Amino acid sequence: MSRITKVELIPVQLQLSEPFIISKGALTHAKLTFIKIYDSDGAYGIGECCPYRSIHGETQEGTVAFGKDLAKALIGLDPAHITNHVALMNKMIVGNASIKCAFDMALYDLNAKKLGLPLYRFLGGSREKYIETDNTVSLMSKDLMVAKASKFVERGFKILKVKLGERGRLVDYERIKAIRAEVGDNITIRIDANQGWNYQDAITNLNSMKDLDVEHCEEPVHADNLFDQQRLTSASPIPIMADEAVFNHTDALRVLKANAADLINIKLGKSGGINNAMKIAGIAEAADVYCQVGSFSESRLGISALVHFDYVWSNIKFHDLDSPLMLKDDPIIGGLTYSKDWQVDITDEPGHGADLDPVFLKNCDIISVN
Repeated sequence: MSRITKVELIPVQLQLSEPFIISKGALTHAKLTFIKIYDSDGAYGIGECCPYRSIHGETQEGTVAFGKDLAKALIGLDPAHITNHVALMNKMIVGNASIKCAFDMALYDLNAKKLGLPLYRFLGGSREKYIETDNTVSLMSKDLMVAKASKFVERGFKILKVKLGERGRLVDYERIKAIRAEVGDNITIRIDANQGWNYQDAITNLNSMKDLDVEHCEEPVHADNLFDQQRLTSASPIPIMADEAVFNHTDALRVLKANAADLINIKLGKSGGINNAMKIAGIAEAADVYCQVGSFSESRLGISALVHFDYVWSNIKFHDLDSPLMLKDDPIIGGLTYSKDWQVDITDEPGHGADLDPVFLKNCDIISVN
């Protein structure tokens, strides 16, 4: 039986190609923390987290501080006992889903590697479904958003995710109306207000967009406002997707029992990793609810693990996997690839198949816990 012998924490900062803007503010850099877990057989697994202050309430500095505590607690334990380790992390620290995700991901990667299995097979999945990513249009002026949408379509994207959430009854409707006119009827448009609307803004905009063929709307009102989520889900002509309202499986159960969403967006960094994401997907499947997999600003490593998870569940119908495309540089070797038509695929390498480039790693600060 192997034991966890060392954990490395690797905080990095990656510049985005351009600012990423949502209703909660702008992001210019992805502040990531990578976790490498080594065992007594000399194997290791690697995970990633991308703390988002306005979503998680976490910072990179916090992930490193809590990561040291979690690492100390795992030293000497059997890495195969993933569920026990997730329970231990939850007992030690409330919330902080982001850093827990990095540890969870590293443990799954390590165990799949030890068995010589790609992660999707370790999880019981198969590479049979077609996965195509969208690309995200940041929240800007209407003209800039139209220009960006047009540019994405020229690059071959057939699915656009458009950030909205500006207060004002028809401001966002005008954005979508203009984008639809620019890109035509053959492009899928989905929208995300990131909790920026109140109920009246939301229902006014959504009713106005009913003839613009909008696929779904993510998190239109505040994530804690279950009453308005219920009202919108009942009244909206456009399906409502819960994102920030569903961090974990108990959130999923609460929201679906209340009929407060038609769809659920699952993010590993929001759920605390694969272990809890599997529970969310299972609850959604039992309720006959489709899901989306989404991201924050993770590199190809984190998104590679997410794609493996995606392959497990037939009720994951929507794929928001564009965060690596927003990064100016790519410090990852192996892992997922994007085709010319923006189909996403992975290899059958053991684990999730991605790792930090050794050349990039030479310039990183590495914090070791033994």
